[in-house]
Parts: sequence; C-alpha cells; structure tokens
Amino acid sequence: MDVEHREFGDAAVRRAGSDDRLSEAQHRIANNLALIAGYTRLQATRLYKADRPLSAREACIALEEVAARIETVGELHRLLSDAPGHGLGGGGVDLGRFLAKLCTSLMQTVSFAGDTVITHRDSGGCMVRPDQATPVALIVSELVTNALKYAHPTGVAGRIRVSCRSVGGGLVVEVTDDGVGLSEDFNPLSDGGLGFRVVRGLARQLGADLVYESGDIGLTVRLTLGADEEHRVIPLWPDRD
Repeated sequence: MDVEHREFGDAAVRRAGSDDRLSEAQHRIANNLALIAGYTRLQATRLYKADRPLSAREACIALEEVAARIETVGELHRLLSDAPGHGLGGGGVDLGRFLAKLCTSLMQTVSFAGDTVITHRDSGGCMVRPDQATPVALIVSELVTNALKYAHPTGVAGRIRVSCRSVGGGLVVEVTDDGVGLSEDFNPLSDGGLGFRVVRGLARQLGADLVYESGDIGLTVRLTLGADEEHRVIPLWPDRD
C-alpha cells in the first residue's frame, strides 16, 4: 500500500509539473500573439496616416514584415517545445541555434531579400532566459529586415551577418551589413519607422544597450545584454507618444 501511495504521489507531482509547463507555454504564446497583434495595428495606423495609396511592392513588403514577426515567434516556440525541460522551465534557450534557423528562414521566405546572403556566426554559450528569448529574437528579425530593405537601395545583392557571443556572463548580439549605412542626419535612437521603434522598445524593456555603428561601407547594430539585467514587461506600443 505504501508503495502504491508513493507511486501515486510521484505521478501526481510529474503531472502537476507538466501542467505548469503547459500553462507557462500557453501564457507565453498568448502574450507573444498579443505583441504581434499590437505591432500589426500600429503598422496599419501608420500606413493609414500616410494618406496615400500603397504600391503593390509596398503592400507586399508590409505584409511580409508581419509574416516575418509571426514566423520568428513560431520558430522560437518550436525550439522551446523541442526541449521542454529546458526551454519551458527555468533553464536557458540556445540563442545561437535559434538565430541560425532564423537566418535561413528569412533568406528563404522574404521576397525582397533578393540574392542577399544572410549568414550566422555563433561562438557558443549564447544562452538566454526563456523570457528574454522572444524580445531578442524579434530585435534580430527587425534588424535583418531593415537591412534587407535599406542597406542596398539600388537592389544589388549584399551580405548580412548575424552573430552572438557570450561576454563576461552577458551576451552580445550583432547584425552587420555591407550596405550604404545611415545618413548623417539620421539618428537611429530617435528617428525611423516602425522597425526602428520596435527595436528601441524591446531593447529598452530588456535593459539592454543598443549601439549603431555606421561607416562608409555597412552598418553594425550591437545589442548588449548584461548578466544581471531584469526583463520587464514588453509594451505593445514601443516609443508611443
């Protein structure tokens, strides 16, 4: 009888743990869907206020930007579900593994990528908490999308490199392109459209440092996440006045 009680108790604990992980996963999915919906509404509002018809290409790009955000979150949840004991519990998410898949996905699915090559370099040990994974992934997705749109305005094929490395217990993620860089009168920390606002809002909520280094050939955007930073609630409307 004691053995039966003990086995029943162990099974109940395992079931409770599984239920907790499922509840956490459902909660995170709901939050991420709300986040994507918020950005989509903001994009729709900005397009409406532009007060001019969109060309077929502009409409296609706008829709593909939304699709890229959805695919980014979807790919991340697939990664979490592959390793529920780590991703959905208190462990870390292998950001390097995810970014490699993200680069491949964006190059294959975004039509305005053209012949641009997107590569990934991982020095290993790029682990983030599950609550940090989504904002970091969305930041990288936005930066790559911005590079695809603006780095080579003449439409020539370029190269975009995404890298991550562990530094002093923290994490550094970089997105580098070989394009025209930023104009002298453009401030990426205050100017720009939705993509720039999304990046700034997510970085701010992560407590991460965001640096833009623009040169004669190319732009590097560096996101530095400290080891002791606390992740706060991500707003649906970043930089909203």
